[in-house]
Amino acid sequence: MTSDLVADVTASPARLRRELERAVRACTSCGLYGGRTTPVVGEGPFDARLMIVGSKPRRHEDLQGRPFAGGTGNVLDQAMQVAGLAKQDAYLTTIVKCRPGDDRPATPDEVEACAQHFRAQLRLVKPEVIVALGSFAASVLLRRPIDVGRVAGYRFDLQGVTLIPTYHPADAVRGVPQAAGTLRRDLSAAKAVLDGRLPTGAQTMAEARARAVG
Repeated sequence: MTSDLVADVTASPARLRRELERAVRACTSCGLYGGRTTPVVGEGPFDARLMIVGSKPRRHEDLQGRPFAGGTGNVLDQAMQVAGLAKQDAYLTTIVKCRPGDDRPATPDEVEACAQHFRAQLRLVKPEVIVALGSFAASVLLRRPIDVGRVAGYRFDLQGVTLIPTYHPADAVRGVPQAAGTLRRDLSAAKAVLDGRLPTGAQTMAEARARAVG
């Protein structure tokens, strides 16, 4: 269903949204569907230049069916305001659409089962910048283990899209000292890339290669 929908370039944004939500809510590709309250598809405009991606729904998200609800949502809202970003400037979503029990990390099989929906979102939104919240989301997107404490704020190139890993708002809620400040800094960097005030991930990598050769 989702791949056919994405191929239909004449479909309206409202129809695209309805079909994506229908596909996620009907999904039984992994065992997570059996324990969910509400799957979390995502929210925001399909023409957003910025995509903010977390790892999975947590309890509040599962209850409300919205990404980044509760305390994590408050932290993210505040960080976006500091960065000069509004909610309508970004499409918000998660790698996995259903909450794993006890908020454990999703397994590789669960990530793969949900990948069809996330890939559809990427094709629909076509973001210029992705901010990956937390090590898990960054690792899935870059397809290698990532320690966000070491690479927060780096600008990677993901097939022409600038990827910026940073701390998850839940880290700030848990009291990780540097999390809130780093999140605000890295969202500000994402805004600067979109505004042309900072190099993209592709430009940053090209400059690094040029320095290495020189």
